Amino acid sequence: MSYYCEKCKVLHADAELCPNYIEQIKKDPTLLSQAATFTNIAAQYRLVSSQDLQSVTNNVNKLVGSGLRYEGTQQLARDIQVFKRLNEEAYRQLGVFNNPAVAQNYLNNATPSQLTNLSAKLAGSGQEVDWLRLKQGELRSLIEKSTLLNKNAVGVDGETISRITGNTISRTTVKAAQTQGGLNTNVQGIVKAIKNGTLSPDDIVFGVDGTQKSLINKLSKEIAHANSIGDNEAVARLTTAQQRLTTTEFSNPTNVSDSVNRLKNKIGNGQATTAVTMEQALGKMAQGAIIGAAIGLTISSITSYMRYKNGELTAEQAFTEVGEDTLKSTIIGAGMAGLTLFLPGGAIGLIAGLAIGVYVNSVLTNILDEVFGKGAYLKILTSSGYILGVSKNLTEVIDIMSQNSIMTSKSLSETRTNMELTEKKIDNIKKMLEG
Repeated sequence: MSYYCEKCKVLHADAELCPNYIEQIKKDPTLLSQAATFTNIAAQYRLVSSQDLQSVTNNVNKLVGSGLRYEGTQQLARDIQVFKRLNEEAYRQLGVFNNPAVAQNYLNNATPSQLTNLSAKLAGSGQEVDWLRLKQGELRSLIEKSTLLNKNAVGVDGETISRITGNTISRTTVKAAQTQGGLNTNVQGIVKAIKNGTLSPDDIVFGVDGTQKSLINKLSKEIAHANSIGDNEAVARLTTAQQRLTTTEFSNPTNVSDSVNRLKNKIGNGQATTAVTMEQALGKMAQGAIIGAAIGLTISSITSYMRYKNGELTAEQAFTEVGEDTLKSTIIGAGMAGLTLFLPGGAIGLIAGLAIGVYVNSVLTNILDEVFGKGAYLKILTSSGYILGVSKNLTEVIDIMSQNSIMTSKSLSETRTNMELTEKKIDNIKKMLEG
């Protein structure tokens, strides 16, 4: 964000570090580490407190809620997203999850049928959020975008689209079960959706352990029954689904049930929040719960910190600006493990109980090399306990991939046109020969 500098009497752009700040950092190199730490905390607060589900993409535990001695940030963020999903989808008309007090009152006065329905909604919404977090934690989320569908979309619950072309890559139906009976009900629902055409054989089923085996057995029985009554259309549709329908298994009925009970306890304790408070976020940071994030240290974030340090911005203003800035340049989740662009600069360091990596783009690299001497800033940040990434902004990679995709599509289009022209010429030659 451009800003007017009272010292220089000019308007500084995003890619420009004020000469006065450069001199301050030269004299006191620890300011660079301080800026990185401030950026670190602001970024993590933004990631945890934001209800932009696109941003919170850390690894999801294979087993929902298992083995947790305390509520870590992953669990906190996940549960808040479940309550938010309930508020926006399952109970959007009733407003049960508008605030914790309303949810608590609903639970305390619910009829048996309402409690049963609530348990089912907690299980389903929890599994939907887990699917989304799992997809967003994949490295492919850099070029693919997964979203949950709203307003009770028939047959499917989520879809994945290409960020490059905008085309749908896959659609997913999400199923959760707390018992074996619930698993059987899920499978029956899937088969029914296949029969009536609301679920395509090319779609994906995201269910609990045992879903695939139960689905294959059910499809075999349905195919045999359709054959016995001569329903050829059903046979064809079910057979295709048996051959092509993809199943992904996540969690199991016991863990889904544990998750439902934990969420109910939160509702009963008045903790069914749909947003994270500053106190919660800072408390989780103190536990060192957010692990596996890499932030982009930018000129803008350093500038915001220096302006705060010099009394030109309040802590809240700087915190907000840095948080928004780092959101655009943060790598999180399972993708970290496979990022060859990210190289450790020594042992993983801990800063105020936090483990985090930093990567620096080429523009800031050049500036820091001029300030400290080539490579010196790497030593400063590494000695402060940060994992250092190479100077490469991943957005450049995505841009290149996008350009390549466009060029490939153009080439394919040209190839198809040339093939059509060639076929026409061949047909004309054949006609001339036949004539």
